[in-house]
Amino acid sequence: MSATAEASYQRHKLSVSDFHRMEGAGVFAPEERVELVEGEIIDMSPIGSAHAGVVDFLAERLFAAVTNHARVRVQNPVLIDERTEVHPDLTLVARRDDFFRERHPQPDDAYLVIEVSDTSLRYDRDVKLPLYARAGIVEVWIVDLETRALTVHRRPEGHTYTDRRELREPAALTVAALPGITIDLSGLFGQS
Repeated sequence: MSATAEASYQRHKLSVSDFHRMEGAGVFAPEERVELVEGEIIDMSPIGSAHAGVVDFLAERLFAAVTNHARVRVQNPVLIDERTEVHPDLTLVARRDDFFRERHPQPDDAYLVIEVSDTSLRYDRDVKLPLYARAGIVEVWIVDLETRALTVHRRPEGHTYTDRRELREPAALTVAALPGITIDLSGLFGQS
């Protein structure tokens, strides 16, 4: 392709509204897992049993710890901006009487986003994490099933987080936005 042809080539970026219209029109099969990232439709990785088990484990532990303080959403959308709507594995959000029936949570609603990475570590770390930082989501955990590590990212600044801690076999963690609430993580990676 010539430089002139490359210069005139432009991608059409979708808005979240465009994406929702496509979903409503049945463009995607019910079993397709897709999300919109910076105007582009991205196929999400299939969910294996190890991934599903860790998501279920975390959901149960989060529900037990935050019942009266926050809502736990499992693989439901978070609206980052007009061109990005992602589906984190878990999101801890502010309590609302309408349970977010009127709109999806936005960055200001999110206390914690958790991504469980089996085959998706590079995507979660290199694509989604900078989006979360740029949006001002205050805390992100990435659970790497391959290395059996949980990385806590706090203090977003620009496209990165200035506080990063990697933990092996964590026993418990607090959520920065919910002081005094401790999440029991013992057994996160199963039996050692």
